[in-house]
Amino acid sequence: MTANLILQLDSKDNVLVALQELTSGMDIKFEGSSIIIKDTVPAKHKVFINDMQAGDKIIMYGVLAGKVQHAVKSGERMTTENTRHAAEPYGYRKVDYQWHQPDVSKFIGRTFNGYHRNDGNVGTANYWLFIPTVFCENRNMDVIKEALHQTFGYAVTDKYKLFSEHLIGNLKDGR
Repeated sequence: MTANLILQLDSKDNVLVALQELTSGMDIKFEGSSIIIKDTVPAKHKVFINDMQAGDKIIMYGVLAGKVQHAVKSGERMTTENTRHAAEPYGYRKVDYQWHQPDVSKFIGRTFNGYHRNDGNVGTANYWLFIPTVFCENRNMDVIKEALHQTFGYAVTDKYKLFSEHLIGNLKDGR
């Protein structure tokens, strides 16, 4: 493998992740073979390891991630034009779960790091964890976070937006 240029995330993957921009004509060595990059592949984007035909499965992270839409060559960039999303079928396993109230006697008299509500009850902070499975979703995670902050009233960006607008206004006015 060409050091610091590409990464195969799982041994089953038939695409490689560009760790830095790969330019057209580059000769990338991977598992004893030579892959000639067909067109510029930006960092974090994928490149096909082998020639593939329409309908062939694209494996990323060791799982089915898509299918090829038309024939592609080794070294070609994976794009939304040559790829269609696909996934293995989802199967539901019926579970017979029954909840039983836990024994809380050992917690009697103990406290926790929470807060008192106006109605006398107590609460704790909620933390949500979102883990994108691909680099290209990171911006979407930021958008979701901002939307949740706006919706639930935790956003602090309005004052920064107003400040930015003020700065731009001053710049336009020559101040």
